[in-house]
Parts: sequence; C-alpha cells; structure tokens
Amino acid sequence: MADIFAAVDLTAVAAFITATGVLIIGIAMAEKGIKIAKRNVRGA
Repeated sequence: MADIFAAVDLTAVAAFITATGVLIIGIAMAEKGIKIAKRNVRGA
C-alpha cells in the first residue's frame, strides 16, 4: 500500500482534481447560462 502512495505524485493528483472541478463547474455554469438566455428571449 505504501508503494502505491509513493508512486503517485500528490501534485499531479491535486492538479487533476482541480482541473476536473473547474470543468464540472464550467459545464454547470454554461447550462445555467443557456437556461437564463432562453428565459430572457421568451420574456422579451
């Protein structure tokens, strides 16, 4: 078990987790933006 943790670079794991989180938040914001735009077009 210790060998596995030693082989994995923590900075790489942290960078991957951060990038994944940013991607997920970006997709969620894009979907929200589309919904808001549709609502504004309908209301105009």
